[in-house]
Amino acid sequence: MNDFIVDNNTYILAKDSNKNDVDNKTIQDIIFLIFLEIDRVCRKNNIPYALSFGSALGLYNYGGFIPWDDDGDIAIKYDDYDKFVNALKSDLGDDFTFECFEVDNRVPIIIPPIKVRYKHSNIVEKNHITIPNRTNRGNGIFVDICPFMGVPSDIKEHKKLIFKTKIRMPWLVLLEGIAKLNCLGTKSRLKKFELEVANRYHDSDYVSQSILIPFQEYPRKIVEHLSFPRDVIYPFKEYDFNGHKLYSFNNIEEFCRLRYGQKALKIKTENGYVAPFGYNGSSHLIKVDIYKKEGK
Repeated sequence: MNDFIVDNNTYILAKDSNKNDVDNKTIQDIIFLIFLEIDRVCRKNNIPYALSFGSALGLYNYGGFIPWDDDGDIAIKYDDYDKFVNALKSDLGDDFTFECFEVDNRVPIIIPPIKVRYKHSNIVEKNHITIPNRTNRGNGIFVDICPFMGVPSDIKEHKKLIFKTKIRMPWLVLLEGIAKLNCLGTKSRLKKFELEVANRYHDSDYVSQSILIPFQEYPRKIVEHLSFPRDVIYPFKEYDFNGHKLYSFNNIEEFCRLRYGQKALKIKTENGYVAPFGYNGSSHLIKVDIYKKEGK
């Protein structure tokens, strides 16, 4: 008996430019390439990382991807953020690119702050109008990277910190997404605020993704906890993901239980593990095109 759910079904997650179906395996094969590249860069530069959020839930339940997932999630320590950006600058392979505020200040900061993309692809996301990608670094299939930082143990205090970003979100969406302006001053102040919070709660017993992500409680029907005991997250540990050694959180089961609730975890039966929920559609993508590399 496998210790994870086996789901070999095909799920259609998007269309290409010719209106042909693009399935989960096609997209996830590219995301996995990005995972392997990030793993290579991080190991070379001694930077801890962890598959996080939906990728952690997929690892725990399926030993790989949630079958209908259409993006990847990785966490790094806030203390390693600058080191990670510099490692991407120097060591990221030619088939990949990345974007973040530090290399292009047009990047929105109210979404996971770093995206690593596969160059030989192009996507249209569901939020492409409200949060457009205005960089010149391509619009390929991506993996989100978000720093984890210390936060208050008191949930009310944590929510107050997030609210300081949340109240600016409508203006950033309106001015940057609709009016196509670059709110550099606001974004710089928010990045400074993030650093202040990270320093203030550096040794807190609770950690979470950056307080600059304003929609951490969305969707309410899924999210249960905003922060996690430090020993649930650290130290990151190696796991088998699709037959490869990749890192995730120290106690991945407890992370998934706290974040998504017991109802989201695999269920053991006499015939093996079964899924607690089924296909609920693509989360992010409308259109996906994947191109052959030159000479291949």
